[in-house]
Formats: sequence, C-alpha cells, structure tokens
Amino acid sequence: MVGVINHVPNPDVGQAVALAQAAEGAGAQWIGVADAFWWRDVWLLLGQVAAGTERIELGPAMTNPYMRHRFHLAAALATLQEMAPRRVFCGIAAGGSEVTAAAGISRRDAAAMVTELVGFLRDVAGSGTLDAASGRGLDIDLDPVPVLMAGRGDQMLRAAGALADRVLLWAIPASDLRRSVSIIGDGAASRRRPPELIWAPLVRHADAPRASIMHVAVYASLNTAAAVRQGWGLDGGRVGAIREQLVRGDTAAAGALVPAAALEDLVFESPDPAPIAAIARELGVSSLAVPGFSPATVSDHVGWAASVEARLT
Repeated sequence: MVGVINHVPNPDVGQAVALAQAAEGAGAQWIGVADAFWWRDVWLLLGQVAAGTERIELGPAMTNPYMRHRFHLAAALATLQEMAPRRVFCGIAAGGSEVTAAAGISRRDAAAMVTELVGFLRDVAGSGTLDAASGRGLDIDLDPVPVLMAGRGDQMLRAAGALADRVLLWAIPASDLRRSVSIIGDGAASRRRPPELIWAPLVRHADAPRASIMHVAVYASLNTAAAVRQGWGLDGGRVGAIREQLVRGDTAAAGALVPAAALEDLVFESPDPAPIAAIARELGVSSLAVPGFSPATVSDHVGWAASVEARLT
C-alpha cells in the first residue's frame, strides 16, 4: 500500500492534480497534500485532486487542531467525501514550527488537542451532532474517516498509537526509529487492533532534488527528540536560529545551520531496497510512503517503494 506525500512547494491546482494523477497511474494507494497556512488552501486543492482522479485515496497530510475550527474540518471532510466517495482519509499532527513561531500558538498541549479532535470527528461520524448542548448537526453526512497520524515527540507518538488507524513514520532519524515505534506500541497496548505502521524513509534517489531533501531534513531536525538533537550537536540556541530562518522562508540559510551528523541520521544515502526492507521488517512496518517531488519522478519512486514492500513478506 504505497502512499505519496505531495512535497511540491506551495503547489497550484495544476501541480497538485498532476502529481496525484501520476501517483495514481503508478499504482499508489493514497496521496496526502500539506495543510500549510502560508501556502494555497489544502481543501480547495483536494477538491480538484478528487475531481481529477478516480481511485487513489486522498486527504490532508497533515492538518492540525490549532489553525481551523473542528466544525469547519468536519464540514470539509464531509464535502470531500461527496466528491470522492470512500476515498477520503484525514491526516492529523501537531502542526509545524510555524504554528508556534509565526502564528504565536503554543503546541505544548498537542497530544490532548489531537485526542479531542479525533474523538470529535468520530462522534460526528457516529451521530452527526456537532454540538451536544444545542443538538446542532452537520447538514451533510460524515462517514467514518480513516485517521492517519504522525509525530516525533513522545506524547504525540503515544497518542498516535492509542488513536490512529494508521501511523506515519515520516523523516524520523534512523537512530530513533526503534524507540519511536516502541512508544507507539505503548500507546496501542490496550487496543485490540494496533494501528498500521507506514514508513516514509527520506532517501537520496539520484533524481531527488537536493533542495527538497534538505527542506524535509531541516524541518525534521527541529522536531526530533531533544536527546537525539543533542547527540548531533544541535543545541537550543541553534534550534532557535534554524526556526527563525524557516519562518522567514529561507530554507537554505536554515539548512546551513543543521549539523552534518543530523543529515547523516535523517537521510539514507543509498536507495538499495534490501537494507530499507530489513529495517522495515524489524520495525513491523506494513507499507511505505514516498515524498512526491514532481509528476516526472513519482512513478519511479512509487515503484521503488513497491519493491521494498515486496521484501516485507
């Protein structure tokens, strides 16, 4: 079940649809589009992606509980389900560093906020009621929607294990993968059925743009566990400087501040599927996802991920 994460910066409608069509044509099962308040609106893009595709699952990857009211999120999901029946999922995470640095919103309660949001969406899908006090409900049906969660902090990983249908391991350092999966397992300990684990390793394919790889790695370095960052030599002062450059939109300047040790931990330099598959088997991963940098290259990357998945059985 290969997935694609749209990683075209600020995609316009044509780019979002073209990438989704290429992913669908390559056999990908799902595609996620970023919900970033400084880019084009994710729900307008997803509506066009729904109209331009026939089979592929689609949804935000990721939205967060801070930037939109949960009533609006429920209405958006229900509307998208009308446009793409049985093809909609909802990706939920804590929000990027811009939520804190640019919007001025603390994310210290992210796990509690995400837990509340997931419970709300499932309640609305079950009862149709938005507000228990007034009894007001949606005037459009919301079907149960698969929840995809991602995170790097311990509380978010534990919440993902407890709540999600699918958990995305996205750009987690190789040195922290086993610990992260263990925390997800702790969160899922009381569940009868654990969530599906999806891994999106950051791999330096020959046709992957270096700037795009760096963009992912820089963001990942900020949100990695503090102990891992310290092992890289990434102290609090440098984290603040990197975040400041990212808020300004200068990814190159931010990347220059990231230690080489961090990049070595975050990026797999070889696309050889055998060692990737060996790690995936050890982690209990059931499927892979790849970043979609362009319609021209996504087919090869989906094929690569499928070759890794074939080694998991």
